[in-house]
Parts: sequence; structure tokens; C-alpha cells
Amino acid sequence: MTVFQYPKSKHQRKLSPRKFKRYQSYKRYLQTEFSRVCVYCRQPDSSAPNLNFGVDHYRPQGNPRFASLVCDYDNLYYCCSNCNSRKNNDWPLDEKLGPYVVNPCDYDMAAHLRFNAQTGQVDVRSSFGQHTAELLQLNEDTVVQYRLGTLKTISLYAAEIDQQERLLNALAAQHQVGAISLAQYNAEAQASHQELAILRQTLQTYTSQLPLPPLPVKRLGVTLNKTSA
Repeated sequence: MTVFQYPKSKHQRKLSPRKFKRYQSYKRYLQTEFSRVCVYCRQPDSSAPNLNFGVDHYRPQGNPRFASLVCDYDNLYYCCSNCNSRKNNDWPLDEKLGPYVVNPCDYDMAAHLRFNAQTGQVDVRSSFGQHTAELLQLNEDTVVQYRLGTLKTISLYAAEIDQQERLLNALAAQHQVGAISLAQYNAEAQASHQELAILRQTLQTYTSQLPLPPLPVKRLGVTLNKTSA
């Protein structure tokens, strides 16, 4: 599973929503654009229902220089409330030197930050990565423990899914040789399939793979979004 891993290439935006008057209106689009994961700490929103997610202005809206970008889709990112509040109005005094918080559209994030599945920490690989990790407190003890617990949970669910799939294969083999009746096979296989569906859906919540409802394309005849090729 790739949960908490930083992307190794720049993200090319796929959605082109219309210009909205309120930046909050882009939240659904950004959630889809960035696969329901906070772009900075890589936490999936589906595994943290009690943590609010929202819209981050990469070039901060609190900086008067960027007033024109408040509703600019290319300046907006999907972000958890912790990262959003910690990033706040951060912007370098010297734009040539930085340091900058790294984002997935302007940076190869894995060149700056690397998730260590053994320790649960985010290892820094550059001065920009150091700035990002320190500002957003990516290695806070409670966060590290949460990541390790999540990885353990994913491992347990994956093992249970594998066990259920083996059980289904064994049932099919037994039925094929006449060791169990068709009625018995159908009853036990149905129960196993139901259990598998629950396990897979739960696993998806931890790995950011839980499907999102489709975005509306039009409303009252007005085009809301165009998907980029």
C-alpha cells in the first residue's frame, strides 16, 4: 500500500472547474483532484472522519500581494485542518532563496520528503523539506504513532482479506470434488463474499482508495467542470 508516501513526480491537474466566487466551492474538486489526501502530510480524509479537511491557499490569502489568487484553482490545494492552520500565511521573505513549503504541483515532493514506513516518520531530504516538516510538525509524536497504527491496521485487514480469499478457493475445490453440496457451497460462499466486501471497503478507508461520488458537470445548464486530457 502507498499510504503516506510522497509522489515522485509532479502532479498535473486534471480538473478545470469554472470560476467560483467563493474558494470553499472548490473543495469537492480538490478532494477529487488530490485523491482525498492532504497534499502536505499525506493523510487520507477517509481514515480520519473527525479531522476537518478544507482548501489551502498555497500563496496565502493573508498576503495582499496574492489577493487576485484567492479563487484561482491552480493556487488551491486539498489540506487537513492541522496542516492548513500550521502553514497559515507562511511565505519566504526572499523568494529567490526560500524556503518554501513543497506542494505536489510545483515540486517532486519525494525529492524533499520521504515517508519511512519503519519509523512512521517523514525523513527530510532538502532544506525545503526541512522547512515543510518543521512548520507543519510532520513528525509530532502523536502523528507518528497514528501512522504506525494505520500501517498495522492495513496489514491486519490485508491478511484477513487474503484468508477469506483462500477460504473461497477452498470451498470451490471442495464443491468441485463433491465434498460439500451446492447449497452448502452457496451459503458459505455468500457469507464469505459479504465479509470480503466489508473488509475491502474498510481497507479502502485507510488507503485513500474509497471511491468518491462523481462531480457534477453541469448545473442549471451552466458547465461546472471540464476534465483535462
